[in-house]
Amino acid sequence: MRKVFFAFVGIVLLWSCNDKPMDKLGNVTYSRGGKPCETARRNHWLMDIEARDALDSVYLNTIQLGRKIEVHRLQLDSSSTLYTLLVQTCKGDSLKLHVSAKEFYTSMKGSVPAHLKSDDQITVYIWMRDKLTDAEHISYKKVYEKDAIRRYIDNQRWKGISDSETGIVYEKLKSNSGPQPIKKAKVKYIIKSLNEQFIASSRGDRLLMFDASDKGVLGGIRFLVSKLGLGESARAIVPSGMAYGASGNTRVPGYMPILLEVEIIEILE
Repeated sequence: MRKVFFAFVGIVLLWSCNDKPMDKLGNVTYSRGGKPCETARRNHWLMDIEARDALDSVYLNTIQLGRKIEVHRLQLDSSSTLYTLLVQTCKGDSLKLHVSAKEFYTSMKGSVPAHLKSDDQITVYIWMRDKLTDAEHISYKKVYEKDAIRRYIDNQRWKGISDSETGIVYEKLKSNSGPQPIKKAKVKYIIKSLNEQFIASSRGDRLLMFDASDKGVLGGIRFLVSKLGLGESARAIVPSGMAYGASGNTRVPGYMPILLEVEIIEILE
């Protein structure tokens, strides 16, 4: 049903802008599906984007990917023409843009993709899915995270144990003598995203020197170590609250669940 919805959105997006005359603002030629509007300041914008190169070949389509573009209003270039157009684009409205690759990507505080030249003229369709306040965005991200975890478990047919206190779902990969209190140990670990993209690991012989008194250890690692004994290992789906949190870091966005594998190599007490 979701795929049908996204396809329908794409059709509406194209129909809403294609038959309208184009206007020009700064270096951007555009048409709008509806009328310009002014709303209360909502910092978080959720958008679907389809981008085509100069040969009219689609190289980005978030509708097909089922993954919206999320931007924070204050992170955009507020002096750009694109920012002016997006500010006046309300939920459910759409834009069609003829713009240089450099103008579009720098306005979005990004960089031009390697397959494009800065002066390439691209066509971009934007559909504004929603504009959220900070509180609404937090609620949205929490719901999205829970849904992502549920979908992963369903798709992978996990039969793991769900911990109600932490939200972690885990299963043992290797069993030995069972869990034992561990204060210090050499631990092997690997962290990935739910789409199996590498994030971090103990890297070969450079094992994690786990210390239960170290509050800086990732919550998910601390949790799995508590469930294991010497020579045992486990994997888990770890919600952001036990991973990189609401803020994330330079590599991991906020409210992102992770896949985690942990193995106890040596106990040091």
